[in-house]
Formats: sequence, structure tokens, C-alpha cells
Amino acid sequence: MRHIPLGRYINVKSPIHDLDARAKIIGFIGMAVLSFFCSSPVDFVIFFIYFFTLAYLSNIPVRNYLKSIRSIWLLLFMIFIFQLFFTPGRIIVSLGKINITLEGVAGASIYSARVIGAILFSTLLSYTTRPLSMAKSIEDLMFKLKLPKKLSFDTGLVLSIALRFIPILSQEMEKIILSQKARGADFESKNLFSRIKSSVAVIIPLVVLALRKSEELAVAMDMRYYGRYERVRCSEGKFGLSEKLFSLMSLLIALSIIFS
Repeated sequence: MRHIPLGRYINVKSPIHDLDARAKIIGFIGMAVLSFFCSSPVDFVIFFIYFFTLAYLSNIPVRNYLKSIRSIWLLLFMIFIFQLFFTPGRIIVSLGKINITLEGVAGASIYSARVIGAILFSTLLSYTTRPLSMAKSIEDLMFKLKLPKKLSFDTGLVLSIALRFIPILSQEMEKIILSQKARGADFESKNLFSRIKSSVAVIIPLVVLALRKSEELAVAMDMRYYGRYERVRCSEGKFGLSEKLFSLMSLLIALSIIFS
């Protein structure tokens, strides 16, 4: 099974885990977006040095972050191939009607590095932030932006449920795959139809399981009269020195990349 980092929290003690979730959401998502503005080798060097510094401070092995790239290998492969073979410019290798250009190699490398950077920072946010804290922080940020109260509450609830369901379904999917392998399913077969048949044998039970769990959750929420009374918000703490230093560092990194 492919490694699915979204919604997976690794509970260890580290300075990154102790940061306020709101600061991490703004900082890490901002860095993920900033990755698409990197264009020169200097930009990528600064960007990835900052990431690996944060990854080291998170006390989570770097290999855990690198595993997240495996889940998007097909996307990276397609980006690399399309940029490599379909970008006009100075030809460096000619394979019949297909030409590899210098601009194609540069474009393939840049776009692949951008996607990898965005995935790595998204994984860093997921590994170091509890799903419930992330949902509450997004809800709080929506309140700060003066968005409707009901929209903020509902968005926070949906995100909280989704982030909790992803690792649960991921674990159930692993169990289903092991069960189907015990029954003779071949997920590595070279026969395309055999692999599709094996995949269907996993997808259908997983969809049924997700529907059953969502129905149970809906009944539990209805029994607790959710939505019939106005919810009460707990006040959020203020940013401390660590959050301010983290925000300042992220801002300096962003400015150095944008204006380099």
C-alpha cells in the first residue's frame, strides 16, 4: 500500500510540535504555495535547506517525509515526461521525431522540484499537528477573517471528521488488502485485467465500510442534538515567542526567494 501522510500525526516531543497550530498552518501552507514560485537553483537550495532544518527539529526521521513522495510518483513521472519531451528549445538529444531539449530538462526538473516541495511541507504540517488542532485552528482563522459563524463552524467540523477518517480508512484498506491477498488476489500481476479485478475487490469493501462508518457517525451526532443549539467557542491562546520567531523566519525565507 502507498504511504498516505495526510491526516497522520506522529506524536513525539519537538519544538515544531509545540508551535501553535495556526502558525504552522499559515507557515507551512504558505511555504507549500511558495514552492511554485521557486525558479532558480538558489531558490530551491534555500527552500529545501529550510525544510530539512524544520524536519530535523521535528524529531521525525527524514525517511518518513521522503516516503510521502512515493504516493505521487506517477504524477511526478507524468510531469517530468511531458516537460522533457514537449518543451521546444535547444535540442541536446534526438530520438527520431522526439527531441529532448535543454529547456525541457530544466523545466522538468523545476516543476518536479516544486511539486515535491509542496508535498514535503504538507506532510510536515500533517505529521506535527493533531487533526483536531488543525481543524480548530482553521475554524479560528476563518473567524478572524470575519466569515459567517455557521460556515466557520461547519468547515471546522468537516475538516475534523475528514482528517480523522483518512488514517482510519487507510488502516482498514491495509487490512482489506492483506485479506484479499490471502484469498489469492494478485496486486502485482502483469495482467491489467487481473490487477483491476484485485483493485475492485479492495475498493468496494472500502466504500461500503466508509458509508457504514459515516452513517454511524451521523446517528451519533443526531443523538447528541448536533446543530440544534448554538455552539460555544473556546478562546484561542496568543502567539508566543516561538511562534513569532517561526513566523519571522518563514517571512524572511519567502522574501529571499521572491526577490532573489
